[in-house]
Amino acid sequence: MHGWHGWSGMEFLKVMIKELCGDEALKKELGGKVVREENLASYLRKELLEKRYFVVLDDLWNIDDWKWIKTIAFPSNNSKGSRIMVTTRDVGLAKECTLESYGSFIYRHQPLETNDAIKLLLRKVRKSEEDMEKYENMRNIVTKIVKKSGRLPLAILTIGGMLATREVIEWQSIYNQIPSELESNRSLEAVRRMVTMSYNHLPSHLKSCFLYLSIFGEDFEIKRRRLVERWIAEGFVIARVGVSVEDVGNSYFNDLINRNLIQPSRVNIDGTVKNCRVHDIIRDVMISISRDESFACSTWDNITGIVQENLRHSWQSVPK
Repeated sequence: MHGWHGWSGMEFLKVMIKELCGDEALKKELGGKVVREENLASYLRKELLEKRYFVVLDDLWNIDDWKWIKTIAFPSNNSKGSRIMVTTRDVGLAKECTLESYGSFIYRHQPLETNDAIKLLLRKVRKSEEDMEKYENMRNIVTKIVKKSGRLPLAILTIGGMLATREVIEWQSIYNQIPSELESNRSLEAVRRMVTMSYNHLPSHLKSCFLYLSIFGEDFEIKRRRLVERWIAEGFVIARVGVSVEDVGNSYFNDLINRNLIQPSRVNIDGTVKNCRVHDIIRDVMISISRDESFACSTWDNITGIVQENLRHSWQSVPK
């Protein structure tokens, strides 16, 4: 199961019953009757008690969520060798998920090797090894940028999105603004500051388009055509002489893709991006900035479900 963050207990239990016991089991258990969370939890525990299962919970964020999953959703005395694998960015949560009697079963994801990190950055800025020999001091600044980014893919791609729109001679000034703690402390907060820096470097016409994406739920697949139409309706996109407003909107979309602030999720056969998603860390930054600038508020999302009188945009967001 991906992206526990933002899911209700009922949704989680329904997905688990469907995935582990099948569609028919879920339909039978629901059966058109009023079903409470504890009913589904009891059914799932009973079904799994004598079964061997392997469950992957991807991107768990909250220790309380884990405690609920461990005590409510799964049997405590299964002896069939069942396992639950959890991925998380929180080391404390990872330790909480580890059985003390079995020692440490935590795998720490390592940053990229330096050469791989350099290749990733060069690919993002559309440069080559040959270019590093052609431009004075380029190899030195690329190596410093990769090192200061902590060799983290998201940080490298975000930095690369900024560098790609600038001449090599300007790269030093971008390097000087990269949060210094990224190199030694690969924390979420350091990466968030990196994303905030990228937002601050956006031209004004892209900032509103970027923040508007916070209306969509976590991991929601966003259709390019509908997004551009919404931007136009909001007045974020202005037609230029000889260029339609739709083409301008599509150029904004491509610019956010190239800056790695949105990620392609579906691509047409001709290479154009059809749908996109927003990385959860980038979305967190987006929501935080939207709050601070009183830009928007979602009445569905628990994170943004706040009420402010001076909001410029407000909507009822649809969950994924």
